[in-house]
Amino acid sequence: MTDNSKSLAELAAMRARQELTDEQFEDARKLLSPAVPTEPLHFHARRTPKKSGDVGSGILVLLIIIGGLWWLGSSIGSKSPEEQRQDAAAASAKKAEDKRKGFHCLSAWDGSDRQLVDAVKESLRDPSSFEHDETRIAPVNTQGEHFVVMTFRAKNGFGGMNVGSATGAVRQSDCALVRWNLVSS
Repeated sequence: MTDNSKSLAELAAMRARQELTDEQFEDARKLLSPAVPTEPLHFHARRTPKKSGDVGSGILVLLIIIGGLWWLGSSIGSKSPEEQRQDAAAASAKKAEDKRKGFHCLSAWDGSDRQLVDAVKESLRDPSSFEHDETRIAPVNTQGEHFVVMTFRAKNGFGGMNVGSATGAVRQSDCALVRWNLVSS
């Protein structure tokens, strides 16, 4: 049984005990479902032997690159006021969308929710063995909260490392941890 299927089984049990709403269960199920793998890109390089006359063409390429960078630098500051307003509106819309999705509540460093990490660490036998693996967050729900699922690694009582998961809810307005549950450890 995989870690995600164990977590899903525990979440289903929590829903049956009415510890989670159907909406929270669906959010967690979506977060735990694996992402669609993509094909890796393969690059092939072919080396050609150097010729003695290649020095001049190298200088020409260098001059073209420098000229392109000069042109790019001179054209960056030449946006019209309308283009600047459009850029500002697009940035504002992206920031609002990121807030709706809950990304503003996650650490920019490792993508974790610091309050959930601290709460889980306090409940472990060996808090110093905690290693954050992944945190997924759902868009804001009707109560103004984001549902969060975190996977982590920590030492068990025998010294081995276990994979665990925890769920929680954070308020959108101030990113405060409202409630949390240790699903497995």
